[in-house]
Amino acid sequence: MRVLIFATVVLFGPLIAFGQTSDAQAVNGEPRVTVIAGFGNAMGVFGAQAERYVGSGRVSVFGGLGYLPQFEPGDPSGVTVAAGARGFTAGKTHRAFLEVSVSPLRFEFYTLGATRIPGAIVYGPGVQGGYQFIARSGFTALASIGAGFPVGAESGSGVELMAGMGLGFTWRR
Repeated sequence: MRVLIFATVVLFGPLIAFGQTSDAQAVNGEPRVTVIAGFGNAMGVFGAQAERYVGSGRVSVFGGLGYLPQFEPGDPSGVTVAAGARGFTAGKTHRAFLEVSVSPLRFEFYTLGATRIPGAIVYGPGVQGGYQFIARSGFTALASIGAGFPVGAESGSGVELMAGMGLGFTWRR
């Protein structure tokens, strides 16, 4: 957990300091579309995500397409997807959000003696809280953490840690 907090501060600290403008100084116009690349459950492990804002820009729907590499022989790997929605706090530069999604949560494998046999990539619903920074230039950073509930998993507990970080661009109206 300390590593995740440290990585968040190191990655996003300079961005937050650079972007310290009041919302009155921020670009007029609500966010319309965001494209982000990074890692996390909502991005399909290692991948990208496209997000479309509705209404006043405080609600969005997103889809992620990613890839799960084989970390060790016998681990499952392949293309992954994710989809969900976010609700944001007011603000044009610094915004907190609550996310609900369906995404990959657990990667199962089986052992037969000393041999690992690939299992399944298990999906399920999840809830994350997070932070989004949108600079006046459109540069966007996102970080989130939460919990997911794998559906049909054959091993482990009923709750999985979810997290994500990404960098991208936001177009405004």
